[in-house]
Amino acid sequence: MKTRHLVVFGDSRRMDRVRDESVHLVVTSPPYWRLKDYGQNGGIGLGSESYEEYMHDICTVFRECVRTLVPDGKLVVNIMPILLTGKDSKFNRRVTRTVLTDLENFMASLENMYFHSLYIWDKRKAVRFSSWGSYPYPPNILSSYPYEWIIVFSKSGRRPPVDSSIKEASKISHEEFTNWAQNSIWEFQPASAKAEGHPAPFPEELPQRCIRLYSYVGDTVLDPFAGSGTTLASARRLGRNSIGYEINPEYEGLIRAKLGIKENWNNQASFEVVLDDAKPK
Repeated sequence: MKTRHLVVFGDSRRMDRVRDESVHLVVTSPPYWRLKDYGQNGGIGLGSESYEEYMHDICTVFRECVRTLVPDGKLVVNIMPILLTGKDSKFNRRVTRTVLTDLENFMASLENMYFHSLYIWDKRKAVRFSSWGSYPYPPNILSSYPYEWIIVFSKSGRRPPVDSSIKEASKISHEEFTNWAQNSIWEFQPASAKAEGHPAPFPEELPQRCIRLYSYVGDTVLDPFAGSGTTLASARRLGRNSIGYEINPEYEGLIRAKLGIKENWNNQASFEVVLDDAKPK
């Protein structure tokens, strides 16, 4: 099956190039708030003046994602808890925002989205975390967060039935079901920023599992924060179409390399790059 892959270098707060109800699955990891420099002025995250502004921008992107989703389509978000410094909170103390709660409240406000599933990416074996607070004395010992959320939201409604051959080609094995769904705590190595050439890449295992669990072969997968193209490459490898929005055009080379673009692609896949200067609504 020939697949199609579109990369739009533009702001995903306005995805005019993606039609309503044309995407079956969104898999993404939004930029961290004030933690990573993604190399683009005006982007979400480092440039956000406050956590509230950051969440407003993130939710603007997700509103666009919901517009593009087919009925029963899934939106999968990989995010970690965010720490507000004393200066950023009204309490003059470190404050934790799970992000998960704010996203759940936003999705509930749309009326056509609901919380479907939750996975935890356990990073304890791969990354060292420390958080001290008033240690070694009470009362303000702080917990660390050696994990990230993988949150699955679903759009209401039912999608049309697919052909039995497509269902069989997309089938999840019993072992995969047991290891991925029954055991909803996932363990895999984070991707290396140095090796990937991107400040915050996520490992291929993450989008691959999500794509296998929540889409059929031949479906279209969208990543509104495409970065180095991990989701797009995973979609192609698994026989899905993909659309990626990325605000920084300097990542085009990384995306091309990760997708393995070749001259003899014509019979296997098509690839298109678009520069889009549309501004957020």
